[in-house]
Amino acid sequence: MRHLVLLLLVLFSLTALAEMDVDGIEELLPRHETRAERLKWEGREDEMPDRDRMSDPPPQAPVRNVAEWEPATGVIVRYPLGLPYSLLRDFDDDVTLHVVVSNGSYNSAVSNLTNNGVDMDRVEFLIRSNDSIWTRDYGPWYVFDGNGDVNIIDHTYNRPWRPNDNMIPVYFGQQQGIPVISHDMFHTGGNYMTDGHHISMSTELVYNEASSNNGMNSSQVDQLMFNYYGVEDYEVLDYIESGGIHHIDTWAKFLDEETVLVKEVWPSHHTYTKLNQRAALIASLQASTGRNYQVHRVYCHDIGWSDPASYTNSLILNDCVYVPTFGNSSYDNQALQAYEDAMPGYTVSGYYYSGFITDDALHCRAKGAYDAGMLRVEHVPLREEMTGPVEITALVDDRSESGVSVVELHYRFAGEFWQTINMSAQGGDLYAAEIPSPVSDTSVDYYIHAEDNSGRVEGMPRVEPAHWYNFSILAGDMTSAGPASAPARLNAAYPNPFNPKTTFSFELEYADPVLLQVFDSSGRLIRSLIDGPCQPGTTEVDWDGRDDAGRRLASGVYHYRLRAAGIQYSRPVVLAK
Repeated sequence: MRHLVLLLLVLFSLTALAEMDVDGIEELLPRHETRAERLKWEGREDEMPDRDRMSDPPPQAPVRNVAEWEPATGVIVRYPLGLPYSLLRDFDDDVTLHVVVSNGSYNSAVSNLTNNGVDMDRVEFLIRSNDSIWTRDYGPWYVFDGNGDVNIIDHTYNRPWRPNDNMIPVYFGQQQGIPVISHDMFHTGGNYMTDGHHISMSTELVYNEASSNNGMNSSQVDQLMFNYYGVEDYEVLDYIESGGIHHIDTWAKFLDEETVLVKEVWPSHHTYTKLNQRAALIASLQASTGRNYQVHRVYCHDIGWSDPASYTNSLILNDCVYVPTFGNSSYDNQALQAYEDAMPGYTVSGYYYSGFITDDALHCRAKGAYDAGMLRVEHVPLREEMTGPVEITALVDDRSESGVSVVELHYRFAGEFWQTINMSAQGGDLYAAEIPSPVSDTSVDYYIHAEDNSGRVEGMPRVEPAHWYNFSILAGDMTSAGPASAPARLNAAYPNPFNPKTTFSFELEYADPVLLQVFDSSGRLIRSLIDGPCQPGTTEVDWDGRDDAGRRLASGVYHYRLRAAGIQYSRPVVLAK
C-alpha cells in the first residue's frame, strides 16, 4: 500500500509540473487559474488595471460577429511562447504576426524570433504587460456595426487574477486604430465560436460564470450577446465532463456556416456517450443556410492518462488550417485527413509541440486579427437537385469602400471546361447570374469569384478555384423574367437587401390565377403570399421576412417565385439583419 501511495505521489508531481515556454525563459501559467495567482493580488485588488471598468454602450445595430474563417490580416500570439517556431514561420508567410510582449522580454523576443527564422518584416510587437499565453481566451473579438464599420468587442476575461491579459484587447485596438467596446460580463474565447451569420455556440460555462460573477440569468446573457455581437441564436450546450475547463474548443469546432467538427473518443472513455449525444444534437440543429449542420468526427486517441488528443483545437486562417499533432504519426495523419475531407481545397498542416494537452493546444494560443476592409462574399451553396436554368446569387460586400470590380460565376457541366459569366448587379450588394439549362440531365460544378478596386480577392467557396460546389441539374425549359411586353412580368423587390420588410410587384396583361411564393436557398417553401386570381395591371405585395407560421427568418438569400400566364419567374432577395 505504501508503495502505491508513493507511486501516486510521484505521478501527481510529474503531471503537476508547469509548462516552460519554448525558449526556457519562464514557467507558463496554465489555462486554469492557480492559487498563486490569487495570492499575488490578494489585498491589492485596487491596483488591478481593470478594477473600475464599466460596460460601454453596445455597437450600433445591426451587429455582425466575424467568423474565424473570414479574411484575416494577422494572428496574435504572446511571447514568451507556448507555440513552436515552425508554426510562427508558417504564420508569417500569410499574415502579420502580432506578438504581445512585456517591455522586459522585448529584447529576448527580437533575438529569439530572428534566430529561429521568423520574418521580422512580418512581425508587429504590442509591448504591454501581460500574464499568460492564452490569446484566444482574452484576445479581441471582431464585429461589424450597423454602419458597416469594424469594432473590437472586449469581454471581461474569466480569469480575474490576470488583469494585464484582460487589457490586451484595449491596447491592441488602440494600436490598430480600431474602436474598442468593453462589457463586464465574464466570457472566454475558447468557449465561443460563431458562424458570422448570427449563430454562436458555447458550453453552459458562459451561463454559470455570468450568474456567479455578474448576477445574470441566461436570458440576460442571451440579450447581451445579441446587443454586443448580433447573436440571434445562441446554442449553449451542456458539459461533456464534470472536470476540466469546459471550453467548447476542446471538443467541437465550426469549420464553416454549416459544418461542425466534433471530437470522437474510444468507447470506454467517460465522455464517449456524451460526445456522441452532442454530435447528434448539433446535427439536428438548423444552420444559417436553412439546412441542418453537417457533423464530421475526428478520432482523438489516448495521449496518456486516458486524456484524448485535442485535434479540434485547430486554427483556421484564410485558406490554411493549422492542426495540433501529438507525436503519433498514424493518428496524426488520420486527423489531418479528417480535416481535408471536411474542408476540401484548404491547405491543412500539422504541428507537433510538447506543450499541447487535452484541454488546450494550438487554437488556445493563437487568435486571428481580421481585415477591417475585407471583401466578403456571401452565398448559400446549392446542394439539392435543381431544374435548369438555375439562378445563382451572391452578396458581395467591399468593406474597403473601394468598389467592386469583378464578380464572376464559373461553372461547368459534368467536369467539362469551365465557363465564365459576369454576374450582374441587382442593387444592395446583390449580384446574380444564370447557369443555363443543360441539354440533358447532368451534374454542375460552380464557384463565385470577386475582386474589389483595393486588390482584395475573395470568393465562394472561400478557397476557390481550388474547390467548388456541386449539384445535379435537370434539363428544363423554365423561362427567366421576360420583357415588359410578356403576358406577365416579375419586378425586382424593393428594398433589396431589406429589413424589416420588402415589396414584391408583378404585372399581368390579363386576369389570371397567380401563385407567388418565397423559397429559401435550398428550395424549401417558406411563405405563400398569393394563391388565387389577380386582375390585370400591377400588383404589389409586402413580405415581412417571416415564414407561414409567423416566425422571423434568419439573414440570407431567399427567392420569390411567380407562376402566372403559363410562365414561371424567380428573383433573389436578401434579408439582412
